[in-house]
Amino acid sequence: MATKNPRNEKLITLFGKNVRKYRLEKGLTMVQLACLCDVEYGAISTIERGIVNCTISTAYAVTQALNVSLDKLVENNP
Repeated sequence: MATKNPRNEKLITLFGKNVRKYRLEKGLTMVQLACLCDVEYGAISTIERGIVNCTISTAYAVTQALNVSLDKLVENNP
Protein backbone atom coordinates (compact mmCIF):
# COMPACT_ATOMS: atom_id res chain seq x y z
CA MET A 1 0.00 0.00 0.00
CA ALA A 2 1.18 3.47 -0.80
CA THR A 3 1.25 6.25 1.76
CA LYS A 4 -1.12 9.18 1.70
CA ASN A 5 -0.21 12.08 -0.57
CA PRO A 6 -1.30 15.39 1.00
CA ARG A 7 -2.42 16.56 -2.43
CA ASN A 8 -5.00 13.76 -2.53
CA GLU A 9 -5.93 13.60 1.15
CA LYS A 10 -9.58 14.61 0.64
CA LEU A 11 -10.06 12.08 -2.16
CA ILE A 12 -8.40 9.28 -0.18
CA THR A 13 -10.60 10.04 2.84
CA LEU A 14 -13.72 10.22 0.67
CA PHE A 15 -12.88 6.91 -1.01
CA GLY A 16 -12.50 5.24 2.39
CA LYS A 17 -15.78 6.63 3.71
CA ASN A 18 -17.60 5.41 0.63
CA VAL A 19 -16.03 1.95 0.85
CA ARG A 20 -17.30 1.74 4.42
CA LYS A 21 -20.75 3.01 3.41
CA TYR A 22 -21.20 0.45 0.63
CA ARG A 23 -19.66 -2.35 2.71
CA LEU A 24 -22.18 -1.72 5.47
CA GLU A 25 -25.03 -1.48 2.95
CA LYS A 26 -24.03 -4.94 1.70
CA GLY A 27 -23.95 -6.23 5.28
CA LEU A 28 -20.28 -7.21 5.08
CA THR A 29 -17.67 -7.09 7.80
CA MET A 30 -14.21 -5.79 7.02
CA VAL A 31 -12.91 -9.36 7.24
CA GLN A 32 -15.48 -10.55 4.71
CA LEU A 33 -14.66 -7.70 2.33
CA ALA A 34 -10.95 -8.40 2.71
CA CYS A 35 -11.53 -12.05 1.80
CA LEU A 36 -13.59 -11.08 -1.25
CA CYS A 37 -10.82 -8.69 -2.35
CA ASP A 38 -8.01 -11.14 -1.53
CA VAL A 39 -6.28 -8.57 0.69
CA GLU A 40 -5.45 -8.47 4.38
CA TYR A 41 -8.02 -7.19 6.87
CA GLY A 42 -5.61 -4.38 7.76
CA ALA A 43 -5.70 -3.13 4.18
CA ILE A 44 -9.46 -2.63 4.32
CA SER A 45 -9.15 -1.00 7.73
CA THR A 46 -6.55 1.52 6.57
CA ILE A 47 -8.48 2.26 3.37
CA GLU A 48 -11.71 2.93 5.25
CA ARG A 49 -9.93 5.20 7.72
CA GLY A 50 -8.31 7.16 4.88
CA ILE A 51 -4.81 6.33 6.07
CA VAL A 52 -3.42 5.05 2.76
CA ASN A 53 -3.86 5.59 -0.93
CA CYS A 54 -4.54 2.06 -2.14
CA THR A 55 -3.35 0.73 -5.46
CA ILE A 56 -5.60 0.75 -8.49
CA SER A 57 -5.72 -3.05 -8.41
CA THR A 58 -6.98 -2.99 -4.81
CA ALA A 59 -9.51 -0.29 -5.68
CA TYR A 60 -10.71 -2.45 -8.57
CA ALA A 61 -11.00 -5.51 -6.31
CA VAL A 62 -13.10 -3.44 -3.87
CA THR A 63 -15.42 -2.29 -6.67
CA GLN A 64 -15.90 -5.87 -7.80
CA ALA A 65 -16.53 -7.17 -4.27
CA LEU A 66 -19.04 -4.41 -3.51
CA ASN A 67 -20.58 -4.50 -7.00
CA VAL A 68 -20.16 -0.73 -7.22
CA SER A 69 -18.48 1.37 -9.88
CA LEU A 70 -15.34 3.32 -9.06
CA ASP A 71 -17.10 6.63 -9.61
CA LYS A 72 -19.49 5.76 -6.76
CA LEU A 73 -16.51 5.28 -4.43
CA VAL A 74 -15.14 8.74 -5.20
CA GLU A 75 -18.51 10.48 -5.30
CA ASN A 76 -19.08 13.23 -2.75
CA ASN A 77 -22.61 12.76 -1.41
CA PRO A 78 -23.35 15.04 1.54
